[in-house]
Amino acid sequence: MTNPTTIARRSCGAVRALVIQVLGIAAAVIARGWNTAEHWLLDSKKAQYGISVTRILIGVHGMLIIAANFSSRYYAFGAGSFWDGEHAYASSDFAHIWLFSWFPFVAASNTGLTVSLIGLFVLALLVTLGWRTKIVLPVYGIFFVSWIEMNDVLSDQSDNMLRMVMIYMLFADSSIRLSLDARRRMRSHAAVRTYAHRVALVRPYNNLLHNLVLVIMTMHVGFVYMSGALYKAQGQTWANGYAVYNPLHVDRFSTWPELADAITSWGPGVVAISWGTIIVQMMFLPMLINRATRIIALVAIMGFHVGIGFFMGLPFFSLAMIAIDAIFIRDTTWKHLGRSIRAAWQRPEHTAPSQPVPADGMAGDSDADEERMVGGAADAVQPDPAWTGTPTSPDVAITPAQTVAHADADADADADADADADADEATHDAASMVSHA
Repeated sequence: MTNPTTIARRSCGAVRALVIQVLGIAAAVIARGWNTAEHWLLDSKKAQYGISVTRILIGVHGMLIIAANFSSRYYAFGAGSFWDGEHAYASSDFAHIWLFSWFPFVAASNTGLTVSLIGLFVLALLVTLGWRTKIVLPVYGIFFVSWIEMNDVLSDQSDNMLRMVMIYMLFADSSIRLSLDARRRMRSHAAVRTYAHRVALVRPYNNLLHNLVLVIMTMHVGFVYMSGALYKAQGQTWANGYAVYNPLHVDRFSTWPELADAITSWGPGVVAISWGTIIVQMMFLPMLINRATRIIALVAIMGFHVGIGFFMGLPFFSLAMIAIDAIFIRDTTWKHLGRSIRAAWQRPEHTAPSQPVPADGMAGDSDADEERMVGGAADAVQPDPAWTGTPTSPDVAITPAQTVAHADADADADADADADADADEATHDAASMVSHA
């Protein structure tokens, strides 16, 4: 007969061994997770094309909204808008902060407002082109907020998202691709050497800040989507599945009544769109983990924004949200899209005629002469990957004369995240207007 003391001792030993094993597994998982996070944050910049597209679309958004309001600038923002009381008793706190007080200061002058808007348009164009982005982007952000906050009636929730994203992007390398900055870095020996030297000194910190910006943008968007989904789920119209119907039939939002009638004529379709919106927004972050579900989530959310912009007359809101969502599309996808566009553009009918062969048969003499003239420096001029689509990172500079060993791996990794949100509030506002009507 086994002694009870022996049984108790063996049981304690088994429990102790089990606890040690569980703790060992947990420690291994934590260590592996730590190493993975460290490599992801420090090894290379992620979503290089995605954040560059975000920068481009932010600039395009600014140019379009300025162009759309330019003809009515005096009535909307200038001396003709003083009747609304915004200038005497500004509802926005930005008007009382000296850093954002330029447009309220020049609002009474038609000439001053016009010149300021033209200057803001030029800044938006420079942001789009990626010229001296580290300097131009914060200046553009300051003046854009100063202008857009002059009249709260004409703004929407995308302005809040954009101003926060522009603050985040100050710490990221948003001109690493598809920019004049990236092109300038690859134009000469001196530029390549200078850029490589600077990058070598601060590369780990640059990579860390850049990737942390992507994480913050992802979490921001995910929280906005999730809170919007939870808020929608509490509403009776969303729970009953006809919330999409109401905004599309409000005169203020329904820009295409005939198309709205056609879309909402089938009840099950309206229910599917209403409930599908809640599901996609609620599960957006988890769906980004797997490539298959990520594609579904991005297609659904992009369709959601395009629908808001097209059917509800909120194109600037939709463009701002799509710009932020661009970081969730993989770099390989952007590269493939760029190659496809370039191949379509460079079809045979658009290809320049080939140069004739000289009479002496020396077809390569001109190239050889040019190389001898520049002392071999032509070999060092690397084509800009941001414009040519070459998958070479601008942080990697290798020339025949000097080998720059500071390689920054091309970021084909998935940037887990996205950003978009207050579409929830836009649709909810339209629905609430119907109830009040």
